[in-house]
Amino acid sequence: MRHRVALVTTALAVAAANLALPGRATAVEPGVQVTITELPASFKAGAGSRTVTVVASTDRVRCRKVRWSMALRVDGPGLGQVDVARVENDGDFPVRVETDGDTARITDVQLDPGELCRGRTVTARYRIAFDDDAETGGVVFQPQAFDVAGRLLQQTSGQSSVVGQESQATEAPIATPTPAPGESDDPEYGDPGPDATGDATDDPEPAESRDAIGAVPAASNGGTPSLLGPGLIIGAVLVFLGVALLLRLRMRNRESRGGTAPTRFYPIR
Repeated sequence: MRHRVALVTTALAVAAANLALPGRATAVEPGVQVTITELPASFKAGAGSRTVTVVASTDRVRCRKVRWSMALRVDGPGLGQVDVARVENDGDFPVRVETDGDTARITDVQLDPGELCRGRTVTARYRIAFDDDAETGGVVFQPQAFDVAGRLLQQTSGQSSVVGQESQATEAPIATPTPAPGESDDPEYGDPGPDATGDATDDPEPAESRDAIGAVPAASNGGTPSLLGPGLIIGAVLVFLGVALLLRLRMRNRESRGGTAPTRFYPIR
């Protein structure tokens, strides 16, 4: 008789637990999608809460109500170092919490105020924060959407890293180079370089002049020098000689006309 009473009591307890919290997901409903639309890449211990947003959508004509449940598993921090708040319309939404080792399941007590229809989504938002003493590790989120009868509609998952206070404290600052002995931070008194000693180069030409020369391709690459200047000079000389020759010929023509005597005599009347 006692064994029967114990068996009945155990069965009632299991049934009550199944009614309070959705069971493990074994199937999904076709045409329903659950997507994590907002998921921080990392959470910092003691840095305040950040939001995780989940959206359910469907392409089915029939509308239905949804109950949200999310499994949260931590690796590194303890479950007691995690603060989870289910929010709806900027206010807290009542939930039931079930823990098992490093995993906690947060399930809505009531159905979501929205209704899942074609062209209409249902959204669940969670504010997640880690205590100051949380260790470095990671966290995995597995949100699930159930119908009124407790059947799984769809689920998804995502993960983020957790940065503990010890990791934040040991983050190395940007190293500043320290000058070696004999060197100075002031560029005026710094290393003068090999040119200042006069041993590394014998070129007395200033660097600016070398740069200017280097900018001319013909000079820097050993190309053929330009013939424009000599050509202009030769052309000017030839023009000058041509003009002088023309003037000399004209003067000779004038002299020959003026010095020739008449060769014909006319009788006196």
